[in-house]
Amino acid sequence: MVRQLITQFIPRGSVVLSLTTLGSYVLGLVRDRTFAHTFGASTQLDSYNAAFLVPDFAFNFLVASGIAAAVVPLFTQLYRQDQRQATAYINSIMSAAVAVMGVSAIVIIIAAPALSRLVAPGISAEGQLVTANLMRILAISPLLFAASNALGAMLVAQKRFLWYGLSPLVYNCGIIAGAILLAPRFGIMGVAYGTLIGASLHLLVRVIDAWRSGWRPRPILQLPMPELGTTIRLMIPKMIGHPVELLTFWVFTTLASLLATGSITVLNFARNFQSVPVSILGIAMATAVFPALAEAGLQSPAAVRKLLNRTTISILVASTAAALCMFAIRRPLVALLLGGGAFDADAVAHTALTLGVFCLAIPTESISHLFARTFYATKNTTIPVIFTVVSLLVAGSSAYYFSQSIGIVGLPLGFFFGSLVKTVGLWLALQRRLATS
Repeated sequence: MVRQLITQFIPRGSVVLSLTTLGSYVLGLVRDRTFAHTFGASTQLDSYNAAFLVPDFAFNFLVASGIAAAVVPLFTQLYRQDQRQATAYINSIMSAAVAVMGVSAIVIIIAAPALSRLVAPGISAEGQLVTANLMRILAISPLLFAASNALGAMLVAQKRFLWYGLSPLVYNCGIIAGAILLAPRFGIMGVAYGTLIGASLHLLVRVIDAWRSGWRPRPILQLPMPELGTTIRLMIPKMIGHPVELLTFWVFTTLASLLATGSITVLNFARNFQSVPVSILGIAMATAVFPALAEAGLQSPAAVRKLLNRTTISILVASTAAALCMFAIRRPLVALLLGGGAFDADAVAHTALTLGVFCLAIPTESISHLFARTFYATKNTTIPVIFTVVSLLVAGSSAYYFSQSIGIVGLPLGFFFGSLVKTVGLWLALQRRLATS
């Protein structure tokens, strides 16, 4: 009876993804602690965080958005019909993604000085120079992630979650190795080199499992494939919506750079803590149920609605409990994991305060991932984009307004208002879509 209840409300594979995500975030906390003790809330670490924004934004805008939204349902449909054609589709997607990110890397490397001034206008001239140099190194990692994400979509569609979930762990291991082994010699540049090592390991892990599943690499681009045209059609709205989430923190980083020194670092540390329960509960369960939603979408709206409702209950209950727990332990948690070394008591206090406000958005952000994937499963990427853009407008304007009067805590407060508007809007739109489709 208990096993049946668990199976009904917890999507298959979500436990594996939750455990691997938890492991990744444990390593992420080790990474942040290493950063905090080595660099503190400093201009160097501010530069690294700022430099990450542009390559990450380009990758999510040009590649990750389409892969996340389109490939899983299309591969699922193809795989049922012809496995060889499904493999050819993945290889075509991978080839196109790597080529696009190669062009993007060249542009970022050339334009790095101007881009560094754009993402962090409040950092000193020396800090902007460091940001530009870091950005040139980090521009290479999206090429590796482009190939890795294409394989990751295939593994999710095949419900092969273990090695898919292990890839972020080895990515963090690479960054930690850079901070510990390379930073003493190369400074903050050593962390960037470690990031490239981690991205290579991220790809390697997925290549191994994809090979075991029968996939073989062929660098081809079969443009006449109808599925590529469908991918692009689904990709275009998502290309607008997915990076909007990154734009939100681009805006927040810009606002934080205008506050006290170290505010970017405090914001990023607090956001990293808040994203742990969101990833372990919201993203893991939404990812695990995604292929099942895609299969239900081939059947009927009623099948999608039934699966959606019970997964929503599970995520809402679990994420609300997690938010309350994190709020209660935020100060000792930050002090234990980050405090010490160059990260002094004042930095701990500011990070804990910022995290406390971020806790408001844990349930709303967790559920929004499920709602968005439900739209993708029914091959609609437009509606999530609309509410994501609205969320950015609400979050950005609210964050600017509140930060003027209450400082850095105004940023997570603005983020919560934007997340709330998006989640409620998606829920209402889903009820209408599943009732009429």
